[in-house]
Amino acid sequence: MNTIKKFVSLINHDIANENESKSFTVMLRWSYCLMVVYFLCYFVYCIVFHLYTESADIIPWLFMIGMGLFLTYRISSTKNFLIFTLVLLTWAVISVFTFGWNCGSQHFMMPLLIMCFFSIHDSTFKKFCFMGILIVVRLYLFFYCQDHTPLVKLSQDAGFTLQILNTIFLFMSMGIVCLIFSSTVQESEKKLWLYNQKLQTLASTDPLTKLPNRRYMLDLMEKYIATHPNENFSVALGDIDLFKTVNDTRGHNCGDDVLKEIAALFRKRTEDKGHVCRWGGEEFFFFFPGMNLDVASAFMTDLNIAVSKHPMHDKHQKFYVTMTFGVEEYDYQSDISTLINRADEKLYYGKEHGRNKVIF
Repeated sequence: MNTIKKFVSLINHDIANENESKSFTVMLRWSYCLMVVYFLCYFVYCIVFHLYTESADIIPWLFMIGMGLFLTYRISSTKNFLIFTLVLLTWAVISVFTFGWNCGSQHFMMPLLIMCFFSIHDSTFKKFCFMGILIVVRLYLFFYCQDHTPLVKLSQDAGFTLQILNTIFLFMSMGIVCLIFSSTVQESEKKLWLYNQKLQTLASTDPLTKLPNRRYMLDLMEKYIATHPNENFSVALGDIDLFKTVNDTRGHNCGDDVLKEIAALFRKRTEDKGHVCRWGGEEFFFFFPGMNLDVASAFMTDLNIAVSKHPMHDKHQKFYVTMTFGVEEYDYQSDISTLINRADEKLYYGKEHGRNKVIF
């Protein structure tokens, strides 16, 4: 098991040129390894069917495949793909000349075509030129076999076995190419999805308090009204009393700590009741789906008391802050902006009449 892990690690080893596609180089390495196995199986096939001359010819092919695999760690994947193409294409041509069209070796051009089109380095024009070359070679072999007999006449069993051998390794080769690149595409799509989710979260989250921001709350309310047009809800807008004094006397760092403490308290208290966001500055906004004005006002009154009793700390000194809230209920007619403005008016009425109040 450890040997297999080391082998896989070696195949997936980082490439020499960091500007190249690692997946393409790894795909080449696995393809080379598969061809090594193929030629070893082909050698056994030749021995079984007494093709001793052909079995001896396997040695230079194994050498070239091994050298190509070694060079994947030394040269660019573009150059190495050219080597792989020349080796495999030459083998296919010689095999068809030797055993005829029915041996199936000409089908090894298919993995080459797939590999070429998955390459991110070559232009579209070069890829279609490569496809044209493969078409020409394949057609040439087809018409050549119509007028020429194979150099080696295989028995029926030998012909069937060779066709099976070539078919198995052909599909394995295409499977490796498709597996590696489909996995790469899926991984890229997953990373893109996670990145988009992260961007969406950042765009809808206040960086200081980690609460949702105004944009998120407005979208949430619009969706709620669209999906629950006949259900009521309430909103509340709150503001920390004399927050500028906290910043001026205790510093902005302390002011930020107060905002984070208040946000944590709101998050805990509204967890199963509704939603809260940082509206801006020292203002917080609340949205209570399915809650009427009486229930929402009672809840905000309890929350206001909890805020006033929650200790804040500044350099080991304890102090307290208060808040003022305006609460409003949806009337099934006003738009969101009008509803928020009415809550805002109640908030500032409370500010002008003593603060530390809940106006509803």
